[in-house]
Amino acid sequence: MIVAIIQARMGSTRLPGKVLLPIMGRPLLAILFERLGRSKQVDQIILATSDQAADDPIALLAQQMGLTVFRGSENDVLDRYYKAALLAKASTVVLITGDCPLVDPSVVDEALQVFLN
Repeated sequence: MIVAIIQARMGSTRLPGKVLLPIMGRPLLAILFERLGRSKQVDQIILATSDQAADDPIALLAQQMGLTVFRGSENDVLDRYYKAALLAKASTVVLITGDCPLVDPSVVDEALQVFLN
């Protein structure tokens, strides 16, 4: 099972809440979810965020879009990735940051194919 785990939080020192800022009327994170959802290689997308109340809007958006959400330690990003991968029983994990809306699903597929070969 190939799983893409998107790490996103509302906190940012330079631009708080940037992952939900609207781009042409849609939250940046929603654009990322949709683009990554076009990958032919990725079987599942999981949002990994903190268990802090400030990140509730991110979790809600992901749930509304039908994605699995894993919530964990605010301070341990690696642990969130790890536990999200365990939850999905992932054999291969693609890590994506939530503030990267220009992820190209065909590039993700090409990179995965190189890795799998």
